[in-house]
Amino acid sequence: MSSKIKDILMWDESLFRNPEVFDLSYIPEVFKYRDNELEAISHNVKPLIKGDFPTNTIVLGPTGTGKTTSVKLLFKNITEVSNSVVPVYINCQFHYREFSIMSQIFRGIFGYPPVETGKPLTTLYEYTMGELQKKEKTLLVALDDVDFLFHVNIAENILYKILRAHEIFPGVKTGIIGIITDNAFSFKVSEKIRTVFMPNEVHFKSYSQATIMDILRYRADIGLFPSVIDEEVLDKISEITFEKGDLRLGIRGIREAAMLAELQGRRKIIVDDVEKAIERISSSLHVENVFDGLSKTDRRVLKVIAENSGKFTKANDFFNTLDGGMSYELFRKSIVKLENLKIVDIQRAQSRGRGKQNLIHLRVPKEAILEIIKE
Repeated sequence: MSSKIKDILMWDESLFRNPEVFDLSYIPEVFKYRDNELEAISHNVKPLIKGDFPTNTIVLGPTGTGKTTSVKLLFKNITEVSNSVVPVYINCQFHYREFSIMSQIFRGIFGYPPVETGKPLTTLYEYTMGELQKKEKTLLVALDDVDFLFHVNIAENILYKILRAHEIFPGVKTGIIGIITDNAFSFKVSEKIRTVFMPNEVHFKSYSQATIMDILRYRADIGLFPSVIDEEVLDKISEITFEKGDLRLGIRGIREAAMLAELQGRRKIIVDDVEKAIERISSSLHVENVFDGLSKTDRRVLKVIAENSGKFTKANDFFNTLDGGMSYELFRKSIVKLENLKIVDIQRAQSRGRGKQNLIHLRVPKEAILEIIKE
C-alpha cells in the first residue's frame, strides 16, 4: 500500500461536524420560514388527535421548497403529543400500486410489513382497518407525489378505500395529506370521491435568495466545523441554488464541496469547490434522490439502459442484453416505473404490427446513473 493511500485512510481531520445534516432525509431541529404553512396543515389535522375527522390537505409547491420536510416534521410532532394517531408517510414514486400502498399503511400500524403469502388486497385492507378499529386509533396518511397515483389511475381507489373506511369499520377516522410538486398537474376526481375528498390547499412558494442563504448558513453551522466555509462561498452557492430553484442542490452542494476540499487536504471550501460540486451533482441529484427506492430488478434494468444508451433504443434490444433471469413482463414493469420516476422516456409504438417496438430514451446523463450504481 502506497504512503499516499495510507495517508488518506488514516487522516481523521474531517471538515464535517455532523455529515448527516446534508442528507436529503434530514429533519432539522430548527425549521425556518415555513411556520405559516405548517400551522395551516396542523389546523387541518388537529381534529384527528381528538378522535374526529380531519380536513384533508393538498400541499403544493415547486421542488425543494420544504413540503416533504414540513410534513415529516409535523408527523414527528404528532407522535410526541398523541398515541392515538398513526401517521404514515408514503412516497408514491416508489409505491404506486394499491397493494404496495396498503402494505405501507399496514407497516405503519403493526410496526412490521405484511407477510407475503399471496393474500389478496381485500384481506390486507381488512386486517389494516380492523386493527385501527380494535385499537381505537386514527390514521393520517401522507401521499408524497400523489400525482403519480393519478397517472397510473389508482388514485381514486386509494382515496376511496382510506377515506370511506368508517363505512365498513365504524368508529375508524382517517385523513389524507397529498403532496404535489408538478405545478402543471391539475387533479380531478369523480363525484363519488369528491363527497369525501374536498381538501384545503396549502401553497409553498419558492424561497428567496436571502432565505436560501440563511437556511444554508444554518446547515453549514451545525454540519461543518467553524471557518470551513465563509460568506463569499455561501453567497456563491446560494446564488446558484436560487437560480436552479431547488434548495436540495445547495444542501448537497455544500457537502460535495467540503468533500472536494478534504480531498485536496484543505481546511476551507473555496468557490472553485462549489462550482465543481454543483456541476457534478446537478445531473445526478434526481437519480440519487430516487435510487434508494429502486428494487434490485429496477437497478439492473437501469444499469443496462445506461450502459447501452446510444447503442440502441428498442426495448427488446435492452431486454436481450439482460442475459436472462428476468421475464419480459418484469422488465416492462421496471421501465414503466423508471418512466414514472422521470428517469427514462418511453416512445410507445403507434401500432402492434410486426417490427413495431417501444423506444427507450434516458432523461438524465448516463454518466450520472453509472456513477451512482458504481457507488
